[in-house]
Amino acid sequence: MAFGMSNIGLMMGGKASPKEIERVISRLGVAHSGNMGLVSGSDVRVAAVQLFRKSYSSIADYIVDMNLYIADAVNRRAQLVCFPAYTGVLPASVIPQFAGSVAKLRPDPVTGMPDMEDFNDTLSFFSDFVHDLYINTMSSLAAKHGVYIMAGTALYYDRDEPRHRAFLFSDSGDLVGFQDKLCLNELEDGLMIDPCDELKVFDTPLGGLAILICEDADCFEPAKAAKNLGARLLVSPAVFTRERTPVDMAAGLNMRVQENLVYGVISTMVGDTGLGFTVEGSGCVFGPNELLMRKNGLMAQTTSRYEPDVTCAKLDYDKLDSLESPYTGDKNPEFMRKYLDRLY
Repeated sequence: MAFGMSNIGLMMGGKASPKEIERVISRLGVAHSGNMGLVSGSDVRVAAVQLFRKSYSSIADYIVDMNLYIADAVNRRAQLVCFPAYTGVLPASVIPQFAGSVAKLRPDPVTGMPDMEDFNDTLSFFSDFVHDLYINTMSSLAAKHGVYIMAGTALYYDRDEPRHRAFLFSDSGDLVGFQDKLCLNELEDGLMIDPCDELKVFDTPLGGLAILICEDADCFEPAKAAKNLGARLLVSPAVFTRERTPVDMAAGLNMRVQENLVYGVISTMVGDTGLGFTVEGSGCVFGPNELLMRKNGLMAQTTSRYEPDVTCAKLDYDKLDSLESPYTGDKNPEFMRKYLDRLY
């Protein structure tokens, strides 16, 4: 789909024009889903997007691609659509000058890290335009479709401070809030990102929701804190740079779900990064084993580890609450460790 619109025409002082983004979206003919009117304690629909990493030829190309994933989820009655980590970096490819910067971002084959000075310069140079395009696109699509969107994460500069941050938008397109990364990796340390010391739980019609970015889901403390703050759903935008095995599927977010008796959604990016390495899935929805016929935590999973996909599942909070009722709940941790060792 082409709109005959140059990328430069959408830039005003280094920022993306919201009016032009709205103009592109208006031509998509998006119909309001009404999905939020179906929310109940026993019926909350969540979708995990397995996003294929590719370069975009234009801003319209980027917006159309994001809309396709959301429309797929909405057609499955999803009320919350979850994108993976670094979704907010993808719009950089629409900028003609970005292609010349990719070589500077390639990791050193020995250290596995890019030159941090070049990485820092590139990130700061494109930050404003890329971030504005990402935020305005996700906000507008959330409002048009009438669903909540956890828009994945962005690596960008906020008032000259580097951030790795996830964003949650309501069905009216308003920013519900954001969550910064808690547990930093080597790249984030190299960029001198300050680790976040605040975990937020967002009160939504879809239940209390917390966002655990990438490695944050590997540590038990954030998930436990989120549960104590009222979270019933843990959402993890992620990227995996190595093969995902059955052991990996039982660890991370799945383990946090089993420990805290909550639901979990993990969204992933797949494909060639253009930086000399590939990333793979799977996107999944997890639930407590006590609610599942198959005791592996999986409620839904994308069909391939390498292709774009969307998976969706129904959450039942009424059943979830019954697990902690003194009349219906019965936990035996020693038994679980002994006979379900794959989860422990």
